[in-house]
Amino acid sequence: MFIITLSHQIIVMDQREPRKRIQYVKKGLPAIEDGVAFIKNKSSDHARRIFVEVENIHIELWFDKHYHDRHQYGDEDGKREGIDPKTVEDLVKRSLKHLLFYSSAVAGFKFMNFFSLPPPVRVVLQEESNGSKLNVVIEAHCLRINNCEITVKTAMCTDDFRMPMGQYCIEMQGDSSILSRCDNKKMVEICSI
Repeated sequence: MFIITLSHQIIVMDQREPRKRIQYVKKGLPAIEDGVAFIKNKSSDHARRIFVEVENIHIELWFDKHYHDRHQYGDEDGKREGIDPKTVEDLVKRSLKHLLFYSSAVAGFKFMNFFSLPPPVRVVLQEESNGSKLNVVIEAHCLRINNCEITVKTAMCTDDFRMPMGQYCIEMQGDSSILSRCDNKKMVEICSI
């Protein structure tokens, strides 16, 4: 405490810590998007977005009798383990976005059959499952502009799955995947996401 004298007045000042102030977090308003502004996109430094649209695609998943019989009854080696319908369905569903991406990004890769002549295009979907590799062979056909059907032709849970020359394969690794192709009896990586 100290005393200040000012022309006949005595002022007593107390030296205490200043009072703590409430801290306000400045929250700015979210930026308002200017709908007519020209901004940068992948193709141009000055472009204006006109519209955004989400397309729906109707996808039907089918199981071929060969797959069904292999799952239910097995073959000369016995009943096949690890190829139950829920596991196979889950793998096909998770692979759809990857199939669409690769068919758009990789020249020469296609998985959809459009009124094609035989032999139809087939793709092998793979994923590590219980210490072995799940292999699911699918064939996809476009029925209409937003309608396609995917048929599971067969499935095997084995590490020595043989693929024909030129066969494409997508190996799922969680949310990532690798697109490979069989060349000279070896799998060659083409692209990954």
